[in-house]
Amino acid sequence: MNIDYTNLRKLDLNLLIALDVLIAEVSVTKAAEKLNMSQSAMSHALKRLRIILHDDILIRTSREMEVTPYARQISDRVRQILTEIESTLLSKETFNPATAQSTFRIAASDYVEATIGINLVQQLATQAPGIRIRITNLDKETVMDTLAENRIDLIINARLPLKSWHVEQDLYQEEFVCVVRSDEALTELSVEDYLLRSHLLVSMRDDFQGLGDEILKRQQQSRQVIWSTPHFMAIPFLLANSDCVALLPRRMAQQCAKAMDLKLLPPPMTMEGFTVSMIWHQRNTNRPQHQWLRQQIIDAVSHI
Repeated sequence: MNIDYTNLRKLDLNLLIALDVLIAEVSVTKAAEKLNMSQSAMSHALKRLRIILHDDILIRTSREMEVTPYARQISDRVRQILTEIESTLLSKETFNPATAQSTFRIAASDYVEATIGINLVQQLATQAPGIRIRITNLDKETVMDTLAENRIDLIINARLPLKSWHVEQDLYQEEFVCVVRSDEALTELSVEDYLLRSHLLVSMRDDFQGLGDEILKRQQQSRQVIWSTPHFMAIPFLLANSDCVALLPRRMAQQCAKAMDLKLLPPPMTMEGFTVSMIWHQRNTNRPQHQWLRQQIIDAVSHI
């Protein structure tokens, strides 16, 4: 991409900082106070911004000042640019996991948490006793905004649509297995056996439909789903006390089968697997603590 340096010279870094604070404070006076500037100097900065951006930035209504729609639209990007400048040019971060006191926030499903956490918990306990992990619910509708706003550090999930400022790294390939009680005499499930059973489903939807139903529908078949939950880890407990069957990711199912009376069987129909990856904001790519966290997750996955 070619940069128009002549045009870019009109906007110095101080104006970008002033723009960010003006949008945040919605007040020339408060913005001036925050940057330890005179009100006249901030007013002059606002005037220059209005000329360069062809927008008022702040407008006065009958009651108060308001941010213009355009300024609101660019506010997140302006903050991101300033954050990247700070982390790239000014930050000299160091990170010692043995002594660090930090909290990392990861958005993940309970399946991912259980699968990766088995090894990650012990790694942290022995290598970085001052590090804490906070797992938050993964809402696909809002998680990318949460990442952009720096309210989480990482997303771990099946691949999601990415923005230009996201970075993605694949962790592992996953496949589905059928899970039943271990005292079942079956060594494999025929399509007929599969369809005759009651099914437990992990889904965020309200229609009792999942990937298995989509495959069966193409074959003009259907199954009876009697229980639908958004929680992967509830399913093994329900299976252990019923004659039902469920489709679960293999890695999680294997761990649960070790601890509970469960048996894994191949699905009676061809099913595509999925890729689990971690996603982060590019502003964190070179931060030492973030690099360390990502490597810990990679190490944890390699031993699953």
